[in-house]
Amino acid sequence: MATQWFTGGSLPPPPGIEPEFDNPPSQLAGNIALHVVFLTVVTVAVAMRLFTRLRVLRSTLGIDDIFCIASFCLTAAFSGLMITCYSRGIGRHMWDVPIVWLSTALKYFTIAQYIYLTLTATVKLTFLFFYYRIFHPQHKIKYLITFGIVFVAITHITILFLTIFSCAPVSHAWNAASPGRCWNPKILPYLSGALSSVTDLYVLILPIRSLWDLNMTTRRKLRLAAVFGLGSFACIASLIRLGMTHVLTDSTDATWNISLIARWAVIEANTGIICACLLLLPAFLDRYWPKHFGSSINRLWSSRQRGKSGAMTSSVSKPHRHESSPSRQNLKRMSDETSEMREVDVLDSREECPIPQGSGGHRFV
Repeated sequence: MATQWFTGGSLPPPPGIEPEFDNPPSQLAGNIALHVVFLTVVTVAVAMRLFTRLRVLRSTLGIDDIFCIASFCLTAAFSGLMITCYSRGIGRHMWDVPIVWLSTALKYFTIAQYIYLTLTATVKLTFLFFYYRIFHPQHKIKYLITFGIVFVAITHITILFLTIFSCAPVSHAWNAASPGRCWNPKILPYLSGALSSVTDLYVLILPIRSLWDLNMTTRRKLRLAAVFGLGSFACIASLIRLGMTHVLTDSTDATWNISLIARWAVIEANTGIICACLLLLPAFLDRYWPKHFGSSINRLWSSRQRGKSGAMTSSVSKPHRHESSPSRQNLKRMSDETSEMREVDVLDSREECPIPQGSGGHRFV
């Protein structure tokens, strides 16, 4: 039964279906839960990243950290706007959305779309500036990283500009009853989705070869591979979102289909932020996992190093032996060989890791 203030549905229902305004089929609960879960995890991940950078590594915030903070603020704003959209009819079928809600819902969604386009750019720039920070200035991958930064910035600014001004006036995007016109609505979604997927893949695969060639243990390489494996899920979400674009452009049930695509947009962006933060997680765990939760898992992870440094452990327990025993020196030499990736690797944050010299390799900042 319709409420008294209802003046009509936003779209006539299909034959045999009656509009339902009081308790309609809706994606509201599932979508809000998705936003809340991801926003909670992202909040913890970003807090861990900043704490590790400032307190564990005793480093200053870099451009990559600034973009990570910006990504967090943007994803929070995006989630807030989308939850508002859900409360105004997004996630319902068009014929179940009161027509007095539609303009407001589409207005909030249009603003959320602008924020999302900016969000995807800041997430990718977080990765790219992180790569730029850890690789040596003369490493050949620097040119590819610089190209990626410029390409991501230019393409996302262009797509954002085209999206904002795709309708004249801009308000015609959410108020079709007002005088105005819009471009072909099928062009920008496909163009934006395709460029996003391409840049996602570029950011993911760019450093893999260089990271794998580092002089580090296989265990550490596998940890890096696990982080990038999680990053591949963001690429998959981007491709799924691109594949679902036709559902939005070829259907009149816009309010329902917008919600379906928004789910994958949330997964894509937030998974990217989480992966960017996980690159600093090992240093955090090396400092606080043994202290607060016991060292059983840490012992399992570090069994290879302890096998090589057993002599050092026995010598330290004897007061008449000097701290700089041969075993200690060997362990220090092992640390020097792998110190180039301290911020990415799982080295103990308490080790002294000098900046590597020379024209190749990587550097710690």
